[in-house]
Order: sequence, then C-alpha cells, then structure tokens
Amino acid sequence: MLLDEKPGFEGFLTVRLRRYRLPDGREVDWDVFGPKLSAGITAGITVLPLTPEGRIVTVRMFRAGPDQIVTNLPGGLIDPGEDPDAAGRRELEEETGYTCESIEVVGWHWSSASSVYRKYVAIARGCRPDGVQHLDETEDCVPVELTVEEFRRELRTPGAMTGTDAAYLTLDHAGLL
Repeated sequence: MLLDEKPGFEGFLTVRLRRYRLPDGREVDWDVFGPKLSAGITAGITVLPLTPEGRIVTVRMFRAGPDQIVTNLPGGLIDPGEDPDAAGRRELEEETGYTCESIEVVGWHWSSASSVYRKYVAIARGCRPDGVQHLDETEDCVPVELTVEEFRRELRTPGAMTGTDAAYLTLDHAGLL
C-alpha cells in the first residue's frame, strides 16, 4: 500500500520517492520513475510499422544510456489528452517520415518494475515514406527498413536494440514471432 510520495529529480525523466507498506507489514522506500509528470505525461507509445511488402520500419539513433547508436522502433510520449493511436501516428511520422494506412493499439506494459509510466504498443500497417520527418533537438533518427528475419536478428543481438519488450509484444500480436 502506498503511504507517502515525495518529489525527487525532474528532468526528461521524473524520479519520486515512494514509501510503501508491504504485505508483511514492513515499510520500505522505493524510487519510481516516469516521464515529466508535472507536464501531465503518464504514458508513451511504441509502434511496429509494417510496409505493404511486410518489412519493418525501424530507426537507428544514438541513446545516452548505452552510449551508442542502437536500433529501435519509433515511438515517444503521449501528450496529455492525446489518444494512444493518434500519438502512434504522430510519432511514426515525426521519427521516420512514414505514414500509415491503419494503426491498432494492441496492449500496454509498465516501462519497468519501478516505473509509473505505461508504454502502449501498436501495429501500424501500410507504412510508406510519404510524410515529413520532424525530429526533436535530442533525436537523430535514421529510418531503416528491415525484413522480419533481420529485425529478429537485431532483437537477439545483445546491446543492438532498445525497447525489446515492446518489440516482442508487438511481434507476438502481429503473428511474426
């Protein structure tokens, strides 16, 4: 049971200190994180974009945690009041320059065990490079189309990809595992 919450650090990620009573009666403190909660952001979206030919649109980009360029599925934060499917369409075009014929939100999961941040996952079909890429100042996304087998190889290569939880979940829902 949550007993108390105190603010901690707030940057791109927010860290809060929460005090809980565990089922055995002990009280413990946990750091929990999410996006900028003060801005009303509580969720994000990750999209598995499929071209009409069945290729997967990925992005290659630098990530500060691993300190290297990694492969990732497009996605980002869901603005307050924005539907996850609309955010998925927006993030797909912003990060890749691709648009889609259809998008379906197929589920969500917690970003991590110590997170208050939901990550929705969606499958976008009929993706084509006919939009306009519009990157944030910290993004350097390079769109790359991969076959399903190439994508699965990236998933199996340690350190090559981030967001693997969302990737596996969307592949499963798309019947591509």
